[in-house]
Amino acid sequence: MKKEFFDFLRDNPLVRYAVKHLPESGLAFHGDVTCDHYRDSNLIHTQTGSNTFTTEGMARLLNIVFRAQTTEAAIYCGIFKNNVTPAVSDTAAAKLGAAGTYGECQDADYDSPATNKPAYTMASTSTAVATNTASPASFTMAAGITVYGAFLSTATAKTATSGTLFCAKAFTSSRAVIDNDVLSVTYQISCTTS
Repeated sequence: MKKEFFDFLRDNPLVRYAVKHLPESGLAFHGDVTCDHYRDSNLIHTQTGSNTFTTEGMARLLNIVFRAQTTEAAIYCGIFKNNVTPAVSDTAAAKLGAAGTYGECQDADYDSPATNKPAYTMASTSTAVATNTASPASFTMAAGITVYGAFLSTATAKTATSGTLFCAKAFTSSRAVIDNDVLSVTYQISCTTS
C-alpha cells in the first residue's frame, strides 16, 4: 500500500465520516487475493479468495490515516509453507520469519527475488480500491515445496519478525511447486462503508 492510498483515505470526507460514525456506516477493509501458478511459462492454476486483515494491520492503517503517522516506504508480499489459517489476532512477531508459525518461505524456497520479499507495488487510485494488478508480486521457486498462502507486511527481509502484518490469506488450494515454477500474487484491497 503506497502513500497515495493513505492520502486518499485521509482526504476522503466519506471515509472520515464512516470512521467517525462506525456503528451505522460499517467501514470495512476487504482484500481479495489471487494466486496464479505458472510452470514452464504456462498458467496451470489460478484461484481467488478473501483475505484476513489483522488487528495489528487495521490499527496501523487507522493510525496512518487519522493520526497522520508516517507511512512505510513500502509494503511487501510474502508467501508461507505451513498449513495454517490466518487469524485476526496474528502479528508479524509471532507469525513471520524463518521460525514463525506461518513458516515464511526463505532463500532456499524461492530464488527470485533474492534475499528480500517483493514489494507490493500498488497503482495510484482515485477509487476505494487498491491493487497491484499491473505489477503482481512474483516468486520464482527454487525447490519442491507446498505453498499454503500469502501475506502483506512492512518488513522487507524474509527473516524479519518485526514490523506490521497487515493481512494474510490461506490459499483455497495449496500449491505444490517445483524448481522454476512461478507464483504470481495479486492483492486487491477495498475500503467500503457497507
